[in-house]
Amino acid sequence: MQRSWSFLVMGLVLTVPILSGCLDIGGKDDKRTITLYGFSVKGEVMEKKVFPAFNRYWKGRTGTDVRFVSQFAGSGKVTNEVIAGAEAEVMVLSTEWDVIQLKKARLTDMELSTLPWNGTVSTSPWVILIRKGNPKAIEDFGDLGKNGIELVHADPLTSGGACWSIFAIYGSELRRTAAVEGRPNGTKAEALLRSVMGNVISWQSSARAALSQFVLGYGDALITYENEALLALDQGNDLEIVYPSSTILSEHKVTIIDEHVGDSERVMIEAFVDFLFTPEVQSYMIEYDFRSMDEGLDSGIVHIDDPFLVAYLGGWEKAHPELISGLFRDIRG
Repeated sequence: MQRSWSFLVMGLVLTVPILSGCLDIGGKDDKRTITLYGFSVKGEVMEKKVFPAFNRYWKGRTGTDVRFVSQFAGSGKVTNEVIAGAEAEVMVLSTEWDVIQLKKARLTDMELSTLPWNGTVSTSPWVILIRKGNPKAIEDFGDLGKNGIELVHADPLTSGGACWSIFAIYGSELRRTAAVEGRPNGTKAEALLRSVMGNVISWQSSARAALSQFVLGYGDALITYENEALLALDQGNDLEIVYPSSTILSEHKVTIIDEHVGDSERVMIEAFVDFLFTPEVQSYMIEYDFRSMDEGLDSGIVHIDDPFLVAYLGGWEKAHPELISGLFRDIRG
């Protein structure tokens, strides 16, 4: 079942009561439970802020509580679990590629273009986390391919974050060479990616697992979400953040697993998805160091000189086959 997502964010309070009046949202068949699977670094903000906030909202509208059942791991891992039969109803994913795989498996028919911001609930630029004092003199992605540099990295077979990292390295070199040479140089971008990947000493299942290993002392640098890097600093680790001159902005997507959502809970599930785009939830994203799609809410964040999106690489349906299934697999052998 596909509905038309034509609402405006500020119209949420008006939209949900209208829908509530059309369907029985408090009947005996209403599960009042939302099962959500998400990518690893979204766990804290969802469980500590978003879930309780939506329960307050929904109870205020309907008089009933909402219980959440959640699981967070690498974006590719949770996507594969749902394709294999895990009964998630909503997913918050690191990449649109995972949504594409769910559509191919006929588990969702949701069109992201019908959601606010094309279904992007938050973004995060990709940065480099280094040891305090920058002992290896790392200033940009290009330095990560030098001899003597050791990296911890997530595995793109299970982690959406790993795909973003590869796109950040490759795309930043395309943009650097375009500025210097007048056109993007794919040969140099491939060479940089090969040299950086050649310095990886440990492959981890998710961005969070990679961060956990890095803070234990493994490696000289970690390419990661800005929010993960800030989390590491907030926890008192002796680390620093390097903001590359050009980097990708990861776009985190939400989708409903239509195959698992019956009529009795659809209004509640759709209301939850709507809720993710409200100023309240977007402010929670900022509180946990994600960047909001609502630019009016962001303040005090580090400026990125030359940000780009996956669209610069041709979108997911071009970039993933060429750079992950193709080039990266060739590099890994």
